Amino acid sequence: MRIRLFWGVALVLLLASCGNKTLTEKVMKTHENGQPSLVYYYDRDGRWVREVDYYETGALLMEGPVENDLRTGAWTSYFPDGKVQSTGFYENGLRTGKAEIYYENGHLWMDGWYHEDQKCGEWIIYDEQSYELGRVNYGSCD
Repeated sequence: MRIRLFWGVALVLLLASCGNKTLTEKVMKTHENGQPSLVYYYDRDGRWVREVDYYETGALLMEGPVENDLRTGAWTSYFPDGKVQSTGFYENGLRTGKAEIYYENGHLWMDGWYHEDQKCGEWIIYDEQSYELGRVNYGSCD
């Protein structure tokens, strides 16, 4: 009996703690067909913490975290079929760090670096079979 009571209390506490992490969804924009276009997620304290963008079909377009009302952290964009189109990072709302962009076949198209929304350093461009086509240097990433 004590064991059942223990697990019952543990389950209630676990469920209660999970509820504290629930995000509130708010549709900010819709497409003409009524599908959500832009959705913000807020934490229990009312802070905007995540943004998700959708294609008109309802497929995921782009998603990532928000901090202090600015894109921050790892963001991913998708092709309409759900395959990854690009990955990158934001810091205080500006693209910063490693970026990778893909062909629809899943092969890498180009990769390089950003610093405060500007391409920097060496970017490598590939063909659709992942063979290197060339390199472009955009200067220092300072």
